[in-house]
Amino acid sequence: MHKKLQIFHLIIFCITMNLLQAQNSWSAIVDFGGGERERAVSFVIGERAYVGTGIDSANVCKSDLWEYDPGSNSWTQKANVPGTGRRDAIAFAIGNRGYVGTGINGVIAYLGTKKDDFYEYNPITNTWTTKDDWEGNFGGGVYYASAFAMEGKGYLVCGKFGPSYYSNELWMYDPATDDWVKKANVPGGTRYGVSAFAMNGKGYVGCGADENYFRNDFYEYDPVANAWTEKASFPGSPRFNAVGLSISGRGFIGLGTDGGNQKDFYEYDPIDDEWMQKADFPVTERRCCVAFTIGNFGYVGTGKSLSGLKRSIYKYKPFFFFNDEEEQVEKVAATVFPNPIKDQAVIQVNNANNSNLQLTVFNNAGAIVWQSETTKTNTFTFNRNYLNAGIYFYEIAVDNNAEITAISGKLFLI
Repeated sequence: MHKKLQIFHLIIFCITMNLLQAQNSWSAIVDFGGGERERAVSFVIGERAYVGTGIDSANVCKSDLWEYDPGSNSWTQKANVPGTGRRDAIAFAIGNRGYVGTGINGVIAYLGTKKDDFYEYNPITNTWTTKDDWEGNFGGGVYYASAFAMEGKGYLVCGKFGPSYYSNELWMYDPATDDWVKKANVPGGTRYGVSAFAMNGKGYVGCGADENYFRNDFYEYDPVANAWTEKASFPGSPRFNAVGLSISGRGFIGLGTDGGNQKDFYEYDPIDDEWMQKADFPVTERRCCVAFTIGNFGYVGTGKSLSGLKRSIYKYKPFFFFNDEEEQVEKVAATVFPNPIKDQAVIQVNNANNSNLQLTVFNNAGAIVWQSETTKTNTFTFNRNYLNAGIYFYEIAVDNNAEITAISGKLFLI
C-alpha cells in the first residue's frame, strides 16, 4: 500500500504542478439557441443560464432571451426583453430574478439611441416587469457598461455615454427599494468594455479602453467601505471586450481584443493577489463574448472572431479531477482552515469514508516537505513547524481499494 501511494504521489505531483500553473480543461456544449451572436448579455438563476440581446449575423440588434439547461444540454427560447433590440447592455441576477437594461438600439452607434430602461425577469412566470430606469448621465442612457451582483445588490460600472465620452462611475441597484444609488468612482480613469465580476463579497473590475488606451489595471471594490483598492494588474496584454467571471472564489479574465482578438485566459487568486495563466480558449480568438458560471463550471462563448460571429459555447473546468463526471467531482472534496496558515491548519476530507488517505505537501521545487502516514481518518492536522512563508501545494491520495484518485490545492503560509 505504501509503495503504491508513493508512486502515485510522484505521478500526480507532476500532473498537479502543471495543472496548477497552466492546464485546465474546456469542452464544447450545444451551440447557443439564438444563433450567431455578439455583444449579448447573460445571467444565471439557480442552475439555469440566460443569454440574450446583442447583434446577430444579419447585423440586427436583438431582444430575444434563451434559457440554457446544463442537465439536458439544451436551449429554450423565453419571453423577449421588453423594448427595442439592443446591444452592449448589462445583466445580472439577484436571488431568483434576472435583470437586463441599458445598452443601445443601433448597430451603428450614431444612428442608435442610448438606453436607460431596466427590467426584471421572473423565470417561473416567464415575464418581465419594468423597473426604475438607470439614473446616470442625466437620463441620457449608457452602453458598453459592465455589471456584477453581490450581497443582494446589482452594480453597473463604467461604459460609454457617446463618442469620446466615457464613464468611470459605479452605480448600485437595490431591488428592495427599486432604486439606483451612485457609489465611489472606479480609479484609473474613464473606460468602457471592462471585465467585471464579484466573489467573496467584493467586486472586481479591470481592463477596458478609452479613446487612446487599452487598459490592464485591476481593482477590488468593498461595498461596506464604498472604497476601491488597486490589485495586481491583469498579466495579459491590455485589452477590452474581454470576459470576466468568478468560479469557486477565483476570478477569471480572458479573450477580448488588444487591437487583435485574443484567446488567452487567466485566473486571479484574491488571497495572495496573484494571477496565473490557464488553458487557452480552445478555438479561434474572440471578443464580445458572453460568460457565466453554473455551479463549479464556467461557460464562455458566442462573440466575434476574424471569420465572423460565433454561436459555439465552451464549458470550462477550473480544477483538476480524475473523473470527468460532475457528480463524481462533487463526491470527494477537501477543506482547509485556516488558509492562509500562521501555525497550523486542519484539512478535512469529505465523502471519503472507508478509504485509505495520505496527505503530502510539496514546495515550489517539487520536493516533499511534509507527509502523513496512511490513515482511514479523514482529518489531518498540518503543522507549519520550520517551513518558510510562501505558497505550497498539497495532494491527498484517496485509495478505496478499487481505484486511487487525488485532491490537490494550495496552502498559503504567512
